[in-house]
Amino acid sequence: MYFKKRKNAAAAHFVSIGAGENQVPLIAEAVGLGYQIIAVDRNPLAPGASLSNLKIIESVENHVEIFRHLQEPLIYGEIAGVLTKSYGNAVKTACYIAERINKPLVPFRRIDDFINKKKMKAVLGRAGIATPKFLAVEQGTSRKRIARLGFPLVVKPVTGHAKKDVRLVANQHELEQALAGRKSKGNRFIVERFSEGSEIIAAGIVFRGRFHLASLSDKTLSPAPYFVDVMHMSPSRFEHLRDRITALGQRIAEEFEIAVSPLIMEIIVGADGGLCLIEAVPEFGGEFIPELLIPESTGYRFIRETIKAATNTGFTPPSWRVKKAVVVRYITGGPGRLVSFEHSPRRVHGLVAWKMFKREGAEIRGLAATNHDRVGVVVTRGRSHQAALDAAGRAVAALKITIEG
Repeated sequence: MYFKKRKNAAAAHFVSIGAGENQVPLIAEAVGLGYQIIAVDRNPLAPGASLSNLKIIESVENHVEIFRHLQEPLIYGEIAGVLTKSYGNAVKTACYIAERINKPLVPFRRIDDFINKKKMKAVLGRAGIATPKFLAVEQGTSRKRIARLGFPLVVKPVTGHAKKDVRLVANQHELEQALAGRKSKGNRFIVERFSEGSEIIAAGIVFRGRFHLASLSDKTLSPAPYFVDVMHMSPSRFEHLRDRITALGQRIAEEFEIAVSPLIMEIIVGADGGLCLIEAVPEFGGEFIPELLIPESTGYRFIRETIKAATNTGFTPPSWRVKKAVVVRYITGGPGRLVSFEHSPRRVHGLVAWKMFKREGAEIRGLAATNHDRVGVVVTRGRSHQAALDAAGRAVAALKITIEG
């Protein structure tokens, strides 16, 4: 008697564009949902690779080559979806792959409208969405024309992340210095009118073209002239604006033709209650907002639900319930050298997570000019803002960070 071996059902694959440390929360959630992981990264030893079933050793920017690899016979089974927890070109690649497996995110032909700030502002302007007045600076652009925007001004690259090369200039002299610095680096950049007010981060998910707001958090920035995030706190002081912010997110989803995507908006709330959109990105964003701040404050598993949206497998919209106050506090210091810190700090009530970004012996800049200058972070929770802030203070003290000038 002969027995025919029954072929196992083909596994459903989930593609992670990137396998670095920042991708691990995305990959872990996809594993938890039962997917076989295909990780794309040029580093075969990237942290997320150990959680993956298949690896494609390729730059995340090479979307055509990546798709060719995904069509190879060794990948047996359906590709259920694709996402990245990165930014820029990694998002572009995810959108390219998503279109070709009929699980669309942002249309590939529109993704550059997000990546390029000049294009993004043009779309927002045509849609009548309030955003700071700006000017794209090119060779030969008149200084007088720039100055007519009115000081103070914010100078920023046309493309970029981590607040790199973003600077506030208060007068003509500082403007000339900033322009000279950008010219020496060969950067394309824009100059925009500085918007007074309180900055908030709105995080949501677009599913089938509809925007669902998951969280509002208040942002604290480092002192001028830079714009480095030093703290995020939820719930926001502006929870009462959630309907208006949801409507803003919906307009963005429609203008950029988004089918499915996380969507992060940086918004200035003016003294008169007006909303001014600084930036919108079809990304998960950083600052520990998607993986820690949102689930700890609301119980909503933002990354998991975005995966379910991208794979069309039972997405659950967020319900507006803030359970606890949560603080993400970044540690800065210096100038000097990081001598030591406590590698196993004592337990602190309310501490959710902590991480040091710098190793012992690292040089620390006194003023954080980019996000990469930050020393570390603590994430804490409490029944109130003050309780979460107090816990953050205790957590930083428990790390016993020593910086010598």
